[in-house]
Amino acid sequence: MLQELHRTLFAVDDKSWRGKKATLLFSLISRSREETEEEGGEAGWIEWEFTPDARKLIQASETYAVLNRQAVLGFRSNYALKLYELGALRLHRRQATWRGDMQALRAALGIPPEVYTDFAQLRRKVLEKAKSEIDQLAHFRVEWREIRQGRTVTELEFRFEPKGAPEVIETVAELDRHSAGRHARREGTVETIAAGQGAIPGPSKAVASRKPPEASFPRGSLRYGDTESEFRSIGREHGGGWDVDMIADGFRSHMGERLEKLRGAKLMAAWKGFCEGWVNRRGRPQ
Repeated sequence: MLQELHRTLFAVDDKSWRGKKATLLFSLISRSREETEEEGGEAGWIEWEFTPDARKLIQASETYAVLNRQAVLGFRSNYALKLYELGALRLHRRQATWRGDMQALRAALGIPPEVYTDFAQLRRKVLEKAKSEIDQLAHFRVEWREIRQGRTVTELEFRFEPKGAPEVIETVAELDRHSAGRHARREGTVETIAAGQGAIPGPSKAVASRKPPEASFPRGSLRYGDTESEFRSIGREHGGGWDVDMIADGFRSHMGERLEKLRGAKLMAAWKGFCEGWVNRRGRPQ
């Protein structure tokens, strides 16, 4: 895998020193270092360094997307995964949309031309199912608009919107649950079974092994203290350059009493989602 990374090349549109249209070709990583034991065995520690051009490419949100590993593994539909990748790539642009004709849509989602030739079938079998999975597992929602010529759908425009903090919390909770029953929860068909006389209680495996509650969201400034440092780092990384304490005040106001009940991964996910939503609503500070 390391050797494959060394062979990976990127090609992007650029201009030559003469101002002519050109293609810039560069490597992903410049060098790597792999520890080995004296006997020649692997020690399991690998270091690598991105090239300067690769770092610029990765920092540009229009060409680099952050994908949630749990969400990627949770998708059951390949079409949903493809649409999720499109959304993650465009989520933080000023216009978080993707528009294309039917041929472009099929190419983007990997739909063979001979499959779902009727749009009503394509909508039911592909788009609606992909949307329901993304809305359940992704950190954003997806909607689409059908553009018609007469009665025929000629183009589709997809819009991707980040979820608010409460929705992000529910998404994180869903990703932590077992995939069994996920479809039923998505469709709202989960049955509630009342335990009557003589019922056998289910196992309570999480009670004994559950870790103690972690720290709650800080009440004061995020600029000081060890507990605040992790929240401060998330705010700086995902807050788009806004003052982290300003975002924190907005987060506390938005969450209200619900904030006191959040701990651990759910709290971190809610804070990160709120920071990203803050930037999407307000843009970057001038």
